[in-house]
Amino acid sequence: MNGGYLAHGGLDPADADAGRGQYLYRTETQSSGRSRNSLDGSEGAPSPIGTAFIGRGASQNSYSRGSFQDSSHRGSISSESSGRQRSPPLPNSTPQSMPATKPRDDVIPSLPPPTLRSPLYSADAMVLLFPHLIDAIAGSLPADAWEWASTEIAAPVISVKEDVKEEKKAPETVESVLQKDGRGHVVWNMVETERNYVSQLGILQNIFRQRLLDQGILSETAVNLIFAGIDDLHVFHLKFSAELEKLVAVGSWSTKETRIGELFIRYKDDLVRIYTKFIDSYAMSQKLMKREEKENAEYQAFMKDAVKLKETGRQQLKDFFILPVQRTARYHLLLKDLKKRTDESHPDYQDLQTAWEAMNELAASVNEKKRKEEEATGLFEAFEQTKNCPPTLIKHTRKLVLNADVVDHRTAKVMHLFLCSDLLMVTHPIGKGVLPFGRDKAEHLYKFVRWLDLLEIEAEYMGGQGEAYRDVVKVTHDPSKRDPSDSSTQPLEPGGFSMLVRFEGMDATKNRKDFLMAIQSEIKKNQETRRKDGT
Repeated sequence: MNGGYLAHGGLDPADADAGRGQYLYRTETQSSGRSRNSLDGSEGAPSPIGTAFIGRGASQNSYSRGSFQDSSHRGSISSESSGRQRSPPLPNSTPQSMPATKPRDDVIPSLPPPTLRSPLYSADAMVLLFPHLIDAIAGSLPADAWEWASTEIAAPVISVKEDVKEEKKAPETVESVLQKDGRGHVVWNMVETERNYVSQLGILQNIFRQRLLDQGILSETAVNLIFAGIDDLHVFHLKFSAELEKLVAVGSWSTKETRIGELFIRYKDDLVRIYTKFIDSYAMSQKLMKREEKENAEYQAFMKDAVKLKETGRQQLKDFFILPVQRTARYHLLLKDLKKRTDESHPDYQDLQTAWEAMNELAASVNEKKRKEEEATGLFEAFEQTKNCPPTLIKHTRKLVLNADVVDHRTAKVMHLFLCSDLLMVTHPIGKGVLPFGRDKAEHLYKFVRWLDLLEIEAEYMGGQGEAYRDVVKVTHDPSKRDPSDSSTQPLEPGGFSMLVRFEGMDATKNRKDFLMAIQSEIKKNQETRRKDGT
């Protein structure tokens, strides 16, 4: 199949009168691959079959100007090669003779580019792959096609109306309203954390408490003891959060007028009462949870599954129980920050000052009660875990400060130390193989060795003795310092003794520092108390 190519450029108007046929060059290729008519009129130049070029032949064009040699080649492809009928001659052309045009060496200037021109008048080359396009153009163009080809046609002016849509402003939210200034930013932090806190209290109630009860894993008594105070906290904070939301609602909030401090002052007494009740039960709740974890297989399985729930966020029950303690401290910090961003002339400033002081006292009270509860619970646990421990260990004025695993530097025997507020109890761990049939509910982890009155001992770091003593503490007992009226102190050898305890593991240095600092601090406190009492 013949492939027609149409290559065209700007048509010079002066060339129209010289004969239109000279601008139409038709070539054909015989089976030998040679062309009868080349672009310059000579024979033998190869050219693709069915190729036509339409152009003005200016020097800026790569095509040279020429004329047909006989009329048989004008307007059609040779019937000898194509077998098709010849097309009629171009209009207004003389078959017998065509005036020869003298080659022009000068560059014909191009017309200014029109807005819209005939397809035959274009500065851009165009290739059309249609086999019969050349015959269609040559046989169907009107007589005045060449004049029209060089005539500018004004392009219609099309007014395009830009479809500009007015951006609709997103509706304002509590966050967008509050985030406009520093004071509002702090209040938004308060609102957001309050929402999260209420949600977490709901998880304690609905996911943990209610399901443990519904599934019969714990008795109602056990559930009430473990979750004591949680229900009151949840109910109160639902109400408190709703009041806070009213103050910051869209249309209600004004950074220059809204008073946050007044809300805390109004609910101050309720906050103290509810959190005091929770903290009073905190130690017992922790103790009961540990017992269930140890003895109740269903409880263990429930807690294992609860951690995987989406609602719990992979947190354990004990992680939720620390949240109320943290919340009181959070109120203190938020009010402090809000007061810092509030001018003294603001109507909320004085209320913020009062509220901040009240929340500061609440946070300190909660932390102190929690510490005492943990100390009392820790002392009781130490008594339960230690075999042959004297019952006199339990004393309302005594608290457990810390405990530590150490190694006797001389014998390499493992020891466990319980540092209390007025004595140091020394124990040895009981190996797992001691009980022939495994451990039961009355299992003891340690065996009592002795305890030492803090007024009778001294503790010092031995690192100056060399690398071997890097994490070693020397505890020296001097019985001559003993208070004769203290019958709770374990009788010891008259000459006293000393022991070198070594801390091991990745945190050996840290644990050694913590222990040495704590025991020296407690020794100092006891000495000051004795001096005050005049003994």
